[in-house]
Amino acid sequence: MIPETLQDRAAQYASGSMTPVEREQFDLILEFHDELREFGAELSEVAAAVTLATLPANPVLPSPGIKARILAKLSEHPQQTSSEGFVVCGTDGLVRWVNPAFTEMCGYTVDELRGKNLGPILQGEKTDRETAARMRNAVKAYQPCRETILNYHKNGDPYWVEIAITPILDDAGEPLWLVAREHERADLLPA
Repeated sequence: MIPETLQDRAAQYASGSMTPVEREQFDLILEFHDELREFGAELSEVAAAVTLATLPANPVLPSPGIKARILAKLSEHPQQTSSEGFVVCGTDGLVRWVNPAFTEMCGYTVDELRGKNLGPILQGEKTDRETAARMRNAVKAYQPCRETILNYHKNGDPYWVEIAITPILDDAGEPLWLVAREHERADLLPA
């Protein structure tokens, strides 16, 4: 069952009435919440049907030549998939879900990480303790933060990662989840 707060947000999302920041945060929720993603897709279909129903009976359509040029331009630019790792934690700070890009980055699967705190698993000998403490404090306070930190792959290899942690709050301002977007920074490793 999807909480009413999230149903309301899905309706705002489908109608396009969210601000860009709200939309970005909701996109993070949709990354891991399958039931909500399906609900949002259904709402989007309804919104599209309502929009189409309000169009004039004989809309002006692009000529076949223009349509062909647009489609050709679109096919020149293949869709890009995100290489960003995503981690979703509960309010307890424990992992609930990670995406495949995160697994590729660190070597751990969602099953290996679920229910665990990432810090002790990914941080190691040369991880900056002050940076780790700032991140830990932000998580405990449900505050957003952005840091770059040295983590360690499952095989022991170090890697630099830029992490943006975003708390997802309900309408009353109470935390629901913490979402981390992670981007590997290969440019920071010594040659």
